[in-house]
Amino acid sequence: MRGARSGSTRRPRPRAVWAALITSAIVCFLIVVGVLVPVLTLIGAADGGTAGALDVPVGQIVAALAIGYILALVLLVLIIKVRNGALAWILGVAAVISTLLVSLWPLVAVAIAGVDQVQDVVPFIQDLIRQYFPGA
Repeated sequence: MRGARSGSTRRPRPRAVWAALITSAIVCFLIVVGVLVPVLTLIGAADGGTAGALDVPVGQIVAALAIGYILALVLLVLIIKVRNGALAWILGVAAVISTLLVSLWPLVAVAIAGVDQVQDVVPFIQDLIRQYFPGA
């Protein structure tokens, strides 16, 4: 029985897997605190400063945040399942990239909405100029 293995003993996870999980989780948390919170604060201040004139696509932002953070959580959970250190690091980096992109998306969404809003304002301004300055 010396060489026999019981079916219930499993090889322990390498330290690289735990290092990837802990590092990735901490970096994802730091991105949420250091990037997402200031971005949302900036958008809120811009919306408040314009007295609500800025159209903020809240639904798109919430949907993107939910999808991106769920993806990051799934990737972090997959790190727990793997036993290969290199694969764990790849999954961890993917989770961090997902978190970073999703945290920056609100800026892009508001910028796109702002450009669309400005395109609606330009014809209005042109009509005002024609109305008050008929010869121009």
